[in-house]
Amino acid sequence: MIESVLLGILQGLTEFLPVSSSGHLVLAQELLTGFKGAPAAFDVLLHGGTLAAVLIYFRDDVLQLMRGMLTPGDGGWRLPVLLIIGSVPAGIVGVFFSDMIEPLFSAPRVAAIGLLITSGVLVVAWRLRGRGYRSLAGLTIFSAILIGSAQALAIMPGISRSGTTIAVGMFIGLKGRDAARFSFLLSIPAIAGALILESGSLAATGLPLSYLAGAMAAALVGWASIAFLMKLLDRENLLPFALYCLALGSLSLVFLV
Repeated sequence: MIESVLLGILQGLTEFLPVSSSGHLVLAQELLTGFKGAPAAFDVLLHGGTLAAVLIYFRDDVLQLMRGMLTPGDGGWRLPVLLIIGSVPAGIVGVFFSDMIEPLFSAPRVAAIGLLITSGVLVVAWRLRGRGYRSLAGLTIFSAILIGSAQALAIMPGISRSGTTIAVGMFIGLKGRDAARFSFLLSIPAIAGALILESGSLAATGLPLSYLAGAMAAALVGWASIAFLMKLLDRENLLPFALYCLALGSLSLVFLV
């Protein structure tokens, strides 16, 4: 039970803060004696917890999207269509290049380099603070493809999904908070897709109480992580995360030589 809750807390923290949950997992497997990744069924429930965190925190946006889809004449389909378009690049990478990407999750140096890339991306986003001029209403199809391509790149371990998508959103002119809103809404189909693909392992295992405790911890900590990041993005200050990724990536490379 304790291990499940601790892993749920780690999932909730690293899934949404721009520090790469996949990078932390790869490095933990290499640096911590006896560390093993969670069973597939438990991993499914952890992702379910983080999905719940997104749906709860952005419940107003989700409800607005659902209402808009029921009134297409008022342009209600515009943002859902952009989210679907933005999800296509990651879907393509996941379906056609999974065999090439999977070995990277056993390569700690790749994860460490990915963290350094994340650090650089976050520094760029920090430098772009205060330059937002575009709202989500002004987002174009090309912009959605760019943000979606950043999400696809973040399939690589060490490269933060939230960090890269928010940074690209700010680069194309979104304010930090709006870039984060689009990023987290974009994560809904990605996480839901992963849940569907891995649901077979959950059905085979059932729902142990410890697994449910871990999922609840992931949901609660994930919600708090999103709230914390959104407050930072009011000031568009991603520099602390950039410094953290720089330190972790650099130290990992040193210890892994």
